[in-house]
Amino acid sequence: MPTRTVGIRMRARTVACLLACCCAALAGCAAAPASQTNTTVSTPKVGKPPAPASAQAALSSEAFTPYAALGLSSEDGLAPGESWYALAGPCMDAAGYPGVTATDGIVIAGVPDGHTGSLAGLAYTWPWGAWGYLGTADAQQYGFQYPISAALTALGLGGALPLRPPSVPAAEQSAANKCWTIIQDFTNVIGNGPAMADIWTIGNDIWADMSHDLAVITAERAWSACMTKNGYSFGPPQNVDGQEQLKMHGNGNGSRPVGAGAPTVSPSANQAQITAAVTDANCTQSSDLAGIYFAVQASYEQQLVSANRQALAAEVGQYRAAYAKELKRLPALLRTTKARPYPKSHG
Repeated sequence: MPTRTVGIRMRARTVACLLACCCAALAGCAAAPASQTNTTVSTPKVGKPPAPASAQAALSSEAFTPYAALGLSSEDGLAPGESWYALAGPCMDAAGYPGVTATDGIVIAGVPDGHTGSLAGLAYTWPWGAWGYLGTADAQQYGFQYPISAALTALGLGGALPLRPPSVPAAEQSAANKCWTIIQDFTNVIGNGPAMADIWTIGNDIWADMSHDLAVITAERAWSACMTKNGYSFGPPQNVDGQEQLKMHGNGNGSRPVGAGAPTVSPSANQAQITAAVTDANCTQSSDLAGIYFAVQASYEQQLVSANRQALAAEVGQYRAAYAKELKRLPALLRTTKARPYPKSHG
């Protein structure tokens, strides 16, 4: 699961250039255990619905979004304030540094990629994805260099973070390193355990249902024909961003330099990627890809959540119990945990 790292290179479609690389199993890093869920759905008939105001607005109104955000966002509506970002505050408090939170940039918590196909991608996202590019105005202003503030807000981290981690005394940084390691261990254990098994299964099933839905496939083909007519050949719409990053930065792996010292995209390259984004947005509108995509996804999500309410509620309870237990264990963990160093690069 790619993440943005301060001042270094990273993969496309990531969330925060201000945060260090980490592997958050809660949101899409490793396979979750098998579970017994009801994954039977009926194919929805949605017609030609209007596109939502934005991709994030569409996700925010869908039934599965709070479960996909469990442990990832402090504002998921299921476990308020109990995200792994929020854990940084009580950990630093237990270490003797009250008032320090993840938003200070001292305890660096990596943010998972909200890309199509990940569990995190069902909780928050960019304007572009498998639904095309939603929002001509954003396409004209930003293209695929969209600001990160909206994603940070969706995760309950506010709209801005320090450009670089602040310099603090060695003892405080040592405590922060331990807290970072404790958070990593917690998310890996929870994400790969029974507290997330049904959520993983349903999330994977939503993506599978979407990939096989005839209405979505038909709309995607109309989008592709429109793009081809305008001189572009990207394959499926979720490929556009990665290919545009390659053209902008020419680094051969679809990543973009971000943060302090990152090179500026040339005016011509920037204009080219904006033109591609605008074309993408126009073809999304003419094919009604976004309207159909999110209407179909909303139907599948509602069906799966309705069929598994009891199991999902049980997993929310398990997560909250595990979080409460972790809070009580923090003093002991700070004494016994050996801090792992922050990743220095991610390419």
